Amino acid sequence: MKAAVLTFASCAAALACAAAPVTFDAARHTVTLTATSTDCGLDTPLEFLLVGPDSDHAYESMFTTEATVAEIAAAFEQAGIPCGRPVDVAAARFWPVGVALEMEPAFDTFVKTSEGERPARIAYTGGTRDEKGIVEAATNMPLAVFAFYNLPQTLISFDDSLEQSATYGRFRPAVKIPQGETRTFTFRWNGQAANRAHRLTVAPEKIRDAFAALKAAADAAAQAGAELDVLPDFPASLTVKEAAAAAAVLRELDSPAVKVNGFVDGQLFYLAYLPRESWRERAQRLCQPPEVHLAADGTARVVEIKEDWSGDDVQLEPKLIVTEHPCADISAAAQLASKLAVATSTMLVYAPGDAPLGKVYEFLKHADKGILNWYVFSE
Repeated sequence: MKAAVLTFASCAAALACAAAPVTFDAARHTVTLTATSTDCGLDTPLEFLLVGPDSDHAYESMFTTEATVAEIAAAFEQAGIPCGRPVDVAAARFWPVGVALEMEPAFDTFVKTSEGERPARIAYTGGTRDEKGIVEAATNMPLAVFAFYNLPQTLISFDDSLEQSATYGRFRPAVKIPQGETRTFTFRWNGQAANRAHRLTVAPEKIRDAFAALKAAADAAAQAGAELDVLPDFPASLTVKEAAAAAAVLRELDSPAVKVNGFVDGQLFYLAYLPRESWRERAQRLCQPPEVHLAADGTARVVEIKEDWSGDDVQLEPKLIVTEHPCADISAAAQLASKLAVATSTMLVYAPGDAPLGKVYEFLKHADKGILNWYVFSE
């Protein structure tokens, strides 16, 4: 009789755990949560699979979780599932990084894609955290638990570079689930690292060696079922022309398997060295940021371009008024150009192809830190 009582008690405890809003299993690295259907409609463009309770974006999500976002994040931590790193546009990290998650039921049980194929693997980034380590998604709308685009706050995302505009309309419900019905989701980590950090130092005259090492690291990561998280390092001794050549190779390699993420402090993101050639012609630009021309003798000149729409007749294009400002040194040029760049938050830098990147970095050191967009042209 005592054994029967214990068995009944064990079953009752098991049922209680199954019905809990969120549970974890540290030994199996699993998190199980329950969520309620929003029944947003089969034709609804989805941006989320799961959002927290009281989210203001539930109309774009199939489910709202019963547990809070903070409780779910805590469960992942207690399950021993490590945090990855979400995207960060300001830091030029456009690829999310996180361990791979298996989801039960499978993703396509609930969601279909317009391409008719399953999307990239599911990753746990843990979302952005504030200076105290608090999960920002727990307090900031849309309370994202699993977003389909690269929302920095979301705990779970696809292991892919997916802008919101590119994903809108791509995901729709595969089934109709009446509003209020609950479903249980289990996320499991297999204990293996999904990403390997690799610092790519592109030294002068050793560019080929750097990319050979990168290829070897990528092959080793692929054999282990992992991906490469690459931080490019363009030393100051590298020339502007060499930087452009290395950047072109990186652009071809940039992918979920070889993620080119971020830049070394004091340097520029690698795509800065691959501006559109058409932008050399001022009339081809969408806006007119300042131009900074760095000379080999250490002087510089800043070119200010203003758009004049004051003509009496209807103008399809503005007249461009160009003013050149010679500067005695790079510091003076940086201060003037920074003031002119406020409107566009963009800077166009021109430097001799054989000039070392140190010239560009010196200018960058004196420029306004709030300028986000940098393009370096080889002259």
